[in-house]
Amino acid sequence: MTMPGQQPVVKMMPVDGKLVESVGYVMASRRLYIKFRGARTMYFEGVPGFRYQGFLNAPRKDAYYHTYIKERFLTKEAPPPPV
Repeated sequence: MTMPGQQPVVKMMPVDGKLVESVGYVMASRRLYIKFRGARTMYFEGVPGFRYQGFLNAPRKDAYYHTYIKERFLTKEAPPPPV
């Protein structure tokens, strides 16, 4: 459970992609989190659950990201996890 104003804890799943390192999803807020290799974690607002499942099941994660996620949803940098 999270306190008001606090980011939910997101379970990140490692994926096999050249661009993408891991992904996570919060169903309640419909936020897709993507950790890019050598870069920060970003989250995408309003992503339907089927897009997250499609991402996990896609044989080419980077191609799925470019086709169905990138520039299709409001994107923000995720704050670093609490220490």
